[in-house]
Amino acid sequence: MSIRIQRFDEHLKMPWKNGLGITREVISKPALHGPGGFDWRISLATVGASGPFSVFPGIDRTIAVLQGDGMRLTVDGHKEAPLTVGTMPFPFSGDAEVDADCLGGETLDLNVMSLRGRFVHHMTKAIVSDAQTFPVSGDMVAVVFRDDALVTIDRMRLNVGLGDVLLGLEGRSGFEIEPQASGSTLYTIAIRASSGPTSHGEQVA
Repeated sequence: MSIRIQRFDEHLKMPWKNGLGITREVISKPALHGPGGFDWRISLATVGASGPFSVFPGIDRTIAVLQGDGMRLTVDGHKEAPLTVGTMPFPFSGDAEVDADCLGGETLDLNVMSLRGRFVHHMTKAIVSDAQTFPVSGDMVAVVFRDDALVTIDRMRLNVGLGDVLLGLEGRSGFEIEPQASGSTLYTIAIRASSGPTSHGEQVA
């Protein structure tokens, strides 16, 4: 895959597993066998009302809020701290029973899932305050933008915004980015093959 920007409106729309919402799939690695039909998946979802999350046995998950008032998750009966645009990504098990209480209106969130024992993912939040070359690691598969910025790829200058995703980073050492306001928040997602049992604490760098 060559490096490219996939726009928010280009992500593949599909219903939630539990039928209570819509997910926009950014990219996934299909699996011949496995509980979710994929080895890993990156997606965006709009949560418009309180309710349960789908259960994904054998899957490790991480979620981050990109836009909106946020939500508070109850994971296997334990109320977690509120998730908002200002908080860090939150890792949890897909095996868990999760209920989301919306803190206001609609919330757009970023989700990463990976098949436990086969792949490990890391979602990292970064704030870019000035023009720079943003480094790319060898296992980074996507950069998800929350704020407006100007990105330079192979001498092409492209405007990016909420929900746009930079893909095809293999072999790249970095890319040029210039925030269009006081700062630009983005999320990097790295995925690697698992070398053994993992814990949820490994998911967020």
